[in-house]
Amino acid sequence: MTVVRLMMQRRISDLDGQGHVNNVNYSQFIQEARVNLKNVLLKERAASFGQVVAKMEINYKVSLLHGTELVPIDAWVSRIGNSSYDINYVLYDEQGRVSLEAKSTMVATSAGASCPIPDDVRALLTEAMEQSA
Repeated sequence: MTVVRLMMQRRISDLDGQGHVNNVNYSQFIQEARVNLKNVLLKERAASFGQVVAKMEINYKVSLLHGTELVPIDAWVSRIGNSSYDINYVLYDEQGRVSLEAKSTMVATSAGASCPIPDDVRALLTEAMEQSA
């Protein structure tokens, strides 16, 4: 599988009253990783391929605190269906520990409704999913 890594910068505004990254901001990190994955895998096709998040699962493992170090989030395609596909994510803290594991189900859209994943997009997603690690 093709794993796409994005390095995230934590900001002071990401923190909550307890001094760790707020759960809402974790969702923003996942969103940035998702958009980056789409752009890397689909290249010039990314802008014209419509999709929406149908489901999101997040398992928090270790809290992220404020720090100046960039933290990595990995994303990869783990399943491809007829009109949907899954993306898995792992976010690490600055010590390399897993901070969260997540999965989103993406649904292909056209004219505001779900539709089958176009053949060219399916081919790119399949290639990324089947490449050896």
